[in-house]
Amino acid sequence: MTDTLRTLIFDQSSCRAHLVHLSKAWQQVVNNNDYPKPVQRVLGELVAASAMLSASLKFEGSLIIQIQGDGPIRLLVAECNSRLGLRATVKLLEGTDIPEDACFKDLVNATGKGICAIILDPRNRLPGQAPYQGIVPLSGTSVADSLEAYMHSSEQLETRLILNSNSTTAAGVMLQQMPQHGGVVSNKEFDADGWDRLKALINTLQAEEHLTTDTDELAKRLFWEEDPDGLAERQAHFECSCSREKVGKMLVTLGQAELNEALSENPTVEIQCDFCNANYSFTRADCEALFTETSHEDASQNPQPPTLH
Repeated sequence: MTDTLRTLIFDQSSCRAHLVHLSKAWQQVVNNNDYPKPVQRVLGELVAASAMLSASLKFEGSLIIQIQGDGPIRLLVAECNSRLGLRATVKLLEGTDIPEDACFKDLVNATGKGICAIILDPRNRLPGQAPYQGIVPLSGTSVADSLEAYMHSSEQLETRLILNSNSTTAAGVMLQQMPQHGGVVSNKEFDADGWDRLKALINTLQAEEHLTTDTDELAKRLFWEEDPDGLAERQAHFECSCSREKVGKMLVTLGQAELNEALSENPTVEIQCDFCNANYSFTRADCEALFTETSHEDASQNPQPPTLH
């Protein structure tokens, strides 16, 4: 089954694993933009990671991963909400040729100044409430390395990630060591070697096998001797949260003077969503109506993240 997220619990080892295999949802991201293959590969890995990290959300809302780079990739964004609705985008440095063999470090951390941020954004934030955001410097040579470092630094969770993607599939396996509560788990002795053994099992996974095997079969191949408990499978899908209303609120935050300046050069203000390519057009009358209907105070209490529509 495609576009599936599967979660396994290893009680005796105090570990959990998430496995995700995306095809249709990932292909919709690919079809919305024409990214060079190295960029596409990195974005696919980030999308797979966002789906697995969002599996632990305890609220209705979204998890957003942003990697700000100092190479040809200036910004990578992957977002997954609590319904497993996915979207993603990339901002590239204009006029830069990207070699076919460009690696993660070349693309986003060329001079070591890249950063990784994870944002938790509840759907119904209270007035004045800001999303939670954690930021760490980029580490290692891959998306997986950077997110493992983030989880260790910000969440104090030991994490092992395997991420792979191509033009048709994005896939991931995430193993996490959970807090231990005493020395007995589910009336059985705690398996002190379980974490290392489970890590060794997922480290055997090769890219081709990973991309061509669904989550159910992959779980059997990797963990057939471990007897984990499996939670219900969940289905992921492409979902963009942009809307004319949200774009209108963003325009209000720019201020009437800036909009008037833009309208003096063009008869309409055109905004295109970076995620789904939807286009929103606002005439002068439309813009004037925005300021009539929406107070500046309301706009400041519900700011839209600058990279999201």
